[in-house]
Amino acid sequence: MSNSKKENAGRKAVAQAEPVGPEFIGKTDANDAVQMEELRERQLALVEQFGEGLAWHPEHYEAAIRRELHRGCEAFLRAGSYLLVARECSIHGEWAGMLQRLRMEPRQAQRMMEAARRVATLSNASTSTQLVAAVNSESKLIELLSLPEDQFKELAETGETGELELDEVGNMSVRELREAVRNARADIEAKDQRISKLSDDLNKEHEKTTKAQRRWKTAEADQQLIILKQAVTEAEQAVLAALGNGKGGLMAAVRACATHASETDQDTDAAVFLSDTIGRLLNAVRTVRDDEELPLSLPLVHDGSEA
Repeated sequence: MSNSKKENAGRKAVAQAEPVGPEFIGKTDANDAVQMEELRERQLALVEQFGEGLAWHPEHYEAAIRRELHRGCEAFLRAGSYLLVARECSIHGEWAGMLQRLRMEPRQAQRMMEAARRVATLSNASTSTQLVAAVNSESKLIELLSLPEDQFKELAETGETGELELDEVGNMSVRELREAVRNARADIEAKDQRISKLSDDLNKEHEKTTKAQRRWKTAEADQQLIILKQAVTEAEQAVLAALGNGKGGLMAAVRACATHASETDQDTDAAVFLSDTIGRLLNAVRTVRDDEELPLSLPLVHDGSEA
């Protein structure tokens, strides 16, 4: 038996791979051909955006990524860009094999690709250059990825987001930056919660108003008067609450001001101020009364019996 026959002994014949590629379009199923062409266009777009014109070939990209590793923040981003192309264009098994040969964990590759993608979406090259120069560290750039995309963009394009300023990033340690990023995120989340609560409150008030309008339209005249009197009573209670008592509200504030003035020989000044304040309030109440020409008090209704 010849050597070639010995080497092939026991092996099963492998079916020949089905030829694919643009030159075979028309010879394959129409749907498959369309999908292949769409994949090809997507890959070419990625090569143009992230590959700097380097045509796709797994060995070429693996070598390019290897060159860029450990060469600073800009090289870190270029390696991330090459990884984006490699992940999209690799056939089954090529991607995992490439990461193994590069001794790169999938999570590390994911961070590098995310960094490259975010920087690529910034408004212009000048903005991304300023960001890289200010950060000047791939580990710090990775920390900034913890920011939501809109905050990351805001930091790069305006120089700040929340309490975090881009000019200060270079002087921070990685731990300090991590804490600053956490605080910046918390600021925005708190703001979003306040906006959400305000929106909910407005919606509730709108629903309340809508229900009141429906109730008003379907009510009889005497029922409508009850509704209006209820609104007046609620406004009165709000005014009385603002006036307060000796422990709070306007009454307590007036008393505290008068006491302080008396103890520091400023009675005249305080008296004029407080008199003006009370006068404005009395005038406001009189205006409400006079607008409707209401009597100061209604006469008591007698039932004819004598006290």
